[in-house]
Amino acid sequence: MAAAAAGKRDDELTFVTDGLGADLDALLVFSILRTHSYLSPLCEAALRDRRITGAQFNALLLLRSAGKAGLKMGALGERLVVTKSNVTGLVDRLERQGLAERAGTSDRRATVVRLTKAGRVLMDRASPRHAAHLAELTACLSAGEKRTLIRLHSKLRRELRQLRRQKKGAA
Repeated sequence: MAAAAAGKRDDELTFVTDGLGADLDALLVFSILRTHSYLSPLCEAALRDRRITGAQFNALLLLRSAGKAGLKMGALGERLVVTKSNVTGLVDRLERQGLAERAGTSDRRATVVRLTKAGRVLMDRASPRHAAHLAELTACLSAGEKRTLIRLHSKLRRELRQLRRQKKGAA
């Protein structure tokens, strides 16, 4: 019965092939986007009780890993893959919540953002719960399958970053 259910789940993209045909690239991108459309709201809902969004949680993770040195606003934006205005708004919200702080410098472009004590406490409490939730969401995959997906997504992301840089350079 589990195999039949798994087969049915695997066939859920079958309806797409009518419109896309055998275009493997289109099917791959559609599959990634569709998976994201399922994961994103589930992750957001799990963080809602902590009164933070997925973007805020990701920023806090990066700031926690940066330690006391913090991260420059530009570096934070690059790692989050958001625009300068988006990272500014994100940090503004984290500051209002008392979870992060800006360390002033004479050059506003080099402003450093650090986790506050409240931010560290939140992350210490939220991270194990969030990790358990993510494990639950991906329980259908073996450890090997997870490593393969991570490796393949990383490879694709590296190539996409390179393409984006080339397009920015050409503009």
